[in-house]
Amino acid sequence: MFTKNDTLEKIMNTKPIKEAIGNLFPSCWLSQVPQQYFHHTLAEIEKEVSMDWGCPFLSDAFLECANLLMETVKKQRFLFIPLWKEEANHVSTFLNAYSNPWIPDSDQNNQNSVFLFTGNPIIDNIAFANTAGAGSIPPYPSLAVSSEKRNLSKRPAVIICPGGAYEMLSSYSEGVQLAQRMERDGGYKAFILNYRITPNYYPLPQMDLALAIMHIRANAEEYQINPNQIIILGASAGGHLCASEAYLYDSLKQKVLEEFASKKQHSSILEKYQTISARPDNVGLLYPVISFLSDYHEGSYLNLTNQKTGLQKALSVELHITSNYPPTYAFSNKDDGCVPVSNTIRLKEALDKTNVLHLCETYPTGDHGVGLGYSCSCKDWSEHMLAFFEKAL
Repeated sequence: MFTKNDTLEKIMNTKPIKEAIGNLFPSCWLSQVPQQYFHHTLAEIEKEVSMDWGCPFLSDAFLECANLLMETVKKQRFLFIPLWKEEANHVSTFLNAYSNPWIPDSDQNNQNSVFLFTGNPIIDNIAFANTAGAGSIPPYPSLAVSSEKRNLSKRPAVIICPGGAYEMLSSYSEGVQLAQRMERDGGYKAFILNYRITPNYYPLPQMDLALAIMHIRANAEEYQINPNQIIILGASAGGHLCASEAYLYDSLKQKVLEEFASKKQHSSILEKYQTISARPDNVGLLYPVISFLSDYHEGSYLNLTNQKTGLQKALSVELHITSNYPPTYAFSNKDDGCVPVSNTIRLKEALDKTNVLHLCETYPTGDHGVGLGYSCSCKDWSEHMLAFFEKAL
């Protein structure tokens, strides 16, 4: 396993790090290290290079992601599941053929690069919990979920959708760390979704999430999860992805089936998914994009819709909440300078009107993109969410 005493050059030249690290550690973060520093150790780079927002280079995060990739290759502890490929939708067959694991090149951004990253159920079904880094451990005892429910033979599932304005995916702080927290402290089986982003416009990202829900529900036995307890958890634009899929699920399912129908070799998948619902059982949202009408995040709107006529209202979540909407947890920070807190407030008002079970919280400070937010006023949000879902499921 790599350590901070290894040079960035050595790590990057170890297969499959160079090709695949962007699947877990955003490529735009790595690009902030000038090439001339690549022969320095991570410990040195941490002192020499700063991220755009002022903190030292995230060497711990990079190291963790690199080691997760090595766990995938050397021990097959994790697996990448390519959702739109036929073989991955027959999980038992796919797992038995996993001696040569599929590792996608990062930043491809097409249908073939849509995947779920999760613990290999044959080797370590809760690999996120068993390889959790220190950064995901809360600065308080996590008591929301009993030890008995943390160790169920069939766990609830959580599909995590990182944010990034439908332009990039923040797959570490809004993916890996959330997966570690949910598996270790919540008793979930976690999946991180790599969905399509711009120039793949609506409905493609939402179709990817709908397919992920259907895939996990259809293969619940292999993943050792409860098919009636599937949560979708998204941050920022990933929050919009989750919140919109939760009311569009029927039409998205039909689009997914139509896409498979257009490829004759996928007839077996069509038959498998006909009776499988794409509706999530619960929704969790971190500082989410909700509205495209006012006080909205322009980048997310443009990257998702390409300003196509009619989508501004069609994808403003607060207009489409009904009594059938899944129980929802959401939080945001009042000083959020990227996605205004009014988005979460509008969501709460819509949920109030329709009597949907929900908990929507706002915290004084923390701005945007904080992930678990343990150093911010919102440090308790994930504990509150776990307690909320404990009662809602």
